[in-house]
Amino acid sequence: MKLNLIIPVYRNVELVKTCLESISANLDEIRAYNPKVIVINDSPDDEAVEEYLAECHKSGLIDLYIRNSANIGFVQSVNKGLAISRKNGAGALLINSDTITYKNTLIECVAVMLSDPQIGFVCPRSNNAAIATFPQAPNNLSGIATTPEICHISWQSVYRYLPRYTLAPTAVGFYMLISPQVVANFGHLDEAFGTGYEEENDLVMRAGKVGYRAALANHAYAYHSGSASFMLHEMDLKGQQQNNLQKMMERHPEFLPLVREFERSPEHRAMTQVKNLIPTVEGKLKVALNLLTMGRHHNGTNELIVNFIHWCDKRQFDEFEVYAICDKSVAEFHGIDQLENVKFRTEISPTYAVAIFFGQPFDLHHINVMEHLAPVNIYGMLDVIALDCSNLRYDSNVEPMWSYVARNASGLFFISQFAEDTFRHRFIRKDRAKKFTRLLPTSPKSYAARYDGVTLGREHVLVMGNHFAHKAAGSTGRMIANAIPSLSIIVMGNGSETSLRNLRELQAGVVPEKEMNDILAGSSVIILPSYYEGFGLSLMHALALGKPVVARDIPATREILATFLTVEGVYLYESDSELPELVRAAVAFGHSTVVEREPSDWNEWSRGLFEFATSLTSSPDLYDRLMDRIEDGDTLRFRHSVGNAASQSSSLASPSARDDVDSGATQKIWRESDATVDVASILALDDEAFIEKFYQHALGRRADPAGLSHHLALLSSGVTKIDMLRSILESPEFKERRASITVIGGELLKRKSKRRRLLISRD
Repeated sequence: MKLNLIIPVYRNVELVKTCLESISANLDEIRAYNPKVIVINDSPDDEAVEEYLAECHKSGLIDLYIRNSANIGFVQSVNKGLAISRKNGAGALLINSDTITYKNTLIECVAVMLSDPQIGFVCPRSNNAAIATFPQAPNNLSGIATTPEICHISWQSVYRYLPRYTLAPTAVGFYMLISPQVVANFGHLDEAFGTGYEEENDLVMRAGKVGYRAALANHAYAYHSGSASFMLHEMDLKGQQQNNLQKMMERHPEFLPLVREFERSPEHRAMTQVKNLIPTVEGKLKVALNLLTMGRHHNGTNELIVNFIHWCDKRQFDEFEVYAICDKSVAEFHGIDQLENVKFRTEISPTYAVAIFFGQPFDLHHINVMEHLAPVNIYGMLDVIALDCSNLRYDSNVEPMWSYVARNASGLFFISQFAEDTFRHRFIRKDRAKKFTRLLPTSPKSYAARYDGVTLGREHVLVMGNHFAHKAAGSTGRMIANAIPSLSIIVMGNGSETSLRNLRELQAGVVPEKEMNDILAGSSVIILPSYYEGFGLSLMHALALGKPVVARDIPATREILATFLTVEGVYLYESDSELPELVRAAVAFGHSTVVEREPSDWNEWSRGLFEFATSLTSSPDLYDRLMDRIEDGDTLRFRHSVGNAASQSSSLASPSARDDVDSGATQKIWRESDATVDVASILALDDEAFIEKFYQHALGRRADPAGLSHHLALLSSGVTKIDMLRSILESPEFKERRASITVIGGELLKRKSKRRRLLISRD
């Protein structure tokens, strides 16, 4: 293949110098293709430009120099170079004179073209090239992206995540390689487009009709100042764009639909998330600790979170910034707002590289938030109790969500091998996420600091649990109270009243921490009757206090006890009938002691989780996994919305009517409640309120974070509220709503509005 580099020039001698010098510095990359540099000077009255180009031609930097006698515009100037290429059987590389070429820009574009005979157009990535722009703004370096160097650094930091190339609906003429076959058969820009805009899209569409594709070379980069030549023309730039776009749509009605389809594609949506992996000015990636489900109370999960956050706060990371995202009242309750190195935030913004959620997602909203925050998502699958316990499974819809994270989460962490094994066994076919599995600290010293200054006693037997059936707290407390009337029993359960004089039941989760510490410290024996745990924090607190323990023999408890060389004062039981005798023995024994085999603490555990989570930013399959996540996520959300609507409808039907149809038929006959869309009242709202309202009224659901962010970005880019609402009312989701919908003021949407230009500009 022979190759001609065609560079039309209009004024701006300094930009022209930078452009040509950068090409010359890298031209040896493609020397095997006999490259010829052709420059067309379309500003013959600019003495500085003429003098510089003439000198370049004389020195050999330019192989062929064409000086127009008058300004004829970009399109006609480029056509002169294309005519020469067609005559010589060469491919053509169109290069704007306001670009900068870098190492591998040229050879990578050529390599992409040669990789597939149907690729007819290739353009590199850039800072300012519409559909070819990558990484997109805003990103962590956008605040200082005023120089070519910073823009290039942004691309360098993330391009390796992408495949070598991405097929696209069009290429961008600022730096566009055209194959010899396309030049030979379609090789001219249509001069009906005047001085410029859309002419390259017209060429791509003409060649596309016979099967030639456009590709974005993801591993090639060219800086683009953007419209530098056009800005020097005395012309109506916006008018030129709009008129030419109208021509495009008349000639190629498939053009904008193909662009919109590309925007919706997993490839493009994944690219927009990869930008979060650009380091900050200080060279750091942002890590979000998603604490939005954390409450103002003390429980095992919150204990894990607080210990992890305090470990993070003691570190000054060279490569990471850590942010805790939670409600302000929660931050104040747990002291998160007082930390030095961990930054407290309340807003949910898509600026993070990594997001960690310290629990299972029990609602689709949890997944939506995580995927809005960061491209790398880690969930703590602490146990699968909500899936295995039939009453909990009936009341929830966790199976499809957990199946989804098993396949699509970047990583999962487990607090015991038992927790990992049970999760893996439930989702064998979907089990793909990387895993971090480590017992929470099993050194009693790691839990002892909480009890500094607390007075130890032997005032009561304590039954640990809560209101859930699998905890068996209430039934166990009543059985022991009846079997040993002389014992004083405290149960952490649902706070129910009892007729037994030696039994007091408290509501778990609401007892203040200081009071709870006193209750634990004042126990003669601590009973753990739970049938199912992912770990056993209550066991560790009992051992930290040296209290005798009577615990149901379950896998998580055995896994903890196996970490000790010796154990005294811990009694395991399989049947409730064993309890009275074991409680008497524990009371008589009076204490518990363990000898640790390999002590582990919160520092070690937290370091392991943090290193695991942050290492996932280097996963070679990160981009592919992102695309899979987006595809599967679309399916999950669609099924969720249909399922919610179906369940709402079926709940209104009579039992006999529901019994007469199977589940498949039910999905065919359900209807949502009637709805009204008041166009005028929705259009009167501003920004976020406008978006929330049209989601609620037109689509019948809340705006998820990703959807809200997307539509806010469209508004800021110039899309009108009328255009947006019209699109929503024409969308498949709106049309497929199974409800009687009344639209009031629909005539307001019939106003003519300027078409939005979607990722299609050469500049």
